[in-house]
Amino acid sequence: MPGRPCSLVTLTLIVLVSGSGCAPSAQVASHGPQTQEPQVTLALVNGTLIAGTGAQPIRGAVVLIARDRIVAVGPADRLQVPAGAATIDVGGATILPGFINAHVHEAFDEANLKAWAQGGVTTVRDEGAPVAQIAKLKAFQAQISQDPHDARLVSSGTMMAVPGGYGSLVVSSPEEARLAVLDEFDDGVDAIKVALEDGYAGAHDLPKLTPEELKAIVETAHAHGLPVSAHITQGAYLQPMLDAGVDDIAHLPYDSVAPGSLRQMVDRGVYMTPTFTVLRNYDAPLNGCLDNLKQIVELGGKIALGNDYGGGPGDFELGIPMYEIQMMSQAGMTPMQIIEASTKNAAHVINMEKDLGTLEPGKIADVLVVDGDPLNDLLALTDVKLVIHDGVVIRDQLRD
Repeated sequence: MPGRPCSLVTLTLIVLVSGSGCAPSAQVASHGPQTQEPQVTLALVNGTLIAGTGAQPIRGAVVLIARDRIVAVGPADRLQVPAGAATIDVGGATILPGFINAHVHEAFDEANLKAWAQGGVTTVRDEGAPVAQIAKLKAFQAQISQDPHDARLVSSGTMMAVPGGYGSLVVSSPEEARLAVLDEFDDGVDAIKVALEDGYAGAHDLPKLTPEELKAIVETAHAHGLPVSAHITQGAYLQPMLDAGVDDIAHLPYDSVAPGSLRQMVDRGVYMTPTFTVLRNYDAPLNGCLDNLKQIVELGGKIALGNDYGGGPGDFELGIPMYEIQMMSQAGMTPMQIIEASTKNAAHVINMEKDLGTLEPGKIADVLVVDGDPLNDLLALTDVKLVIHDGVVIRDQLRD
């Protein structure tokens, strides 16, 4: 779902880091004499900023917001809070971008969207909903956009399959596949979902999309600006998905993967969303999942956060999915890499990196403030003190 335009954003932050190890400096500059600077409506002060970009934290940081957009961030000695702006002193807490869960289900449910947002997950991507719900997608997105207490919903439509296969949107030929993508595009989906799956929960050797059908889906989706998310759970199906040209892989394979396929995935910039939670719930061998994630991380691959909420049996976490985060840590990801996976990388996967994922000028003001330092203790991510969504404070335990 595209973010609102930001023609009034005229401030930029310039951060200069010298080789001498001096503290970052920042300045706010105008884009020419003809433009009107936006009026800052909200300022966060006295926090440690982890912007999601991978840059080192800024202590004593200030974040300036004008309505629904960030206009400047930087250290307090370089950035002045304008008179008249509402100011929240976060008392030394950590300021982060709103988290993004790039793989959920059951997101066409306002109670779930509100629970995600209250927990600091301000955007979710639904990775497969019934055809009837997708037909009402535009209306539902318009409805929830009126209430900032609802997490933002991005939809991958209905997962495509052949008759008897793993998915609910059935196609029987490359031409039918192309038409199905066009129908979903008309319904307003933000991405397309495909699967190559042998089957689980009692099903085995399911029929699968052919290479020709996969190619038709990906080519048609890309021609209309839609990324393609690919469900696999076995390593053998990674290479066919890469050959088809998909954009991200949904689920870590639990068995061995050809090293060449992993290398190719990383080199092509195809992101991985591990979803340890659902794999655990299906009793998949998690050691194999951990080994595969370790290899991807060592190769420099990009990881996005997602727990496949509602995508199988068992328990799932609304809000910050700490089981996913702890498993990422167990696989060797650093806290900073995990934060990037939950913000910048997830924004890329859901095709909203221009608007979300980092706290930078021009981005939508989705902000999560937690007590403590998640770089030292990831459990700090669960101690939510403040959530801002679309520039609106929707949870405030700092002033309650």
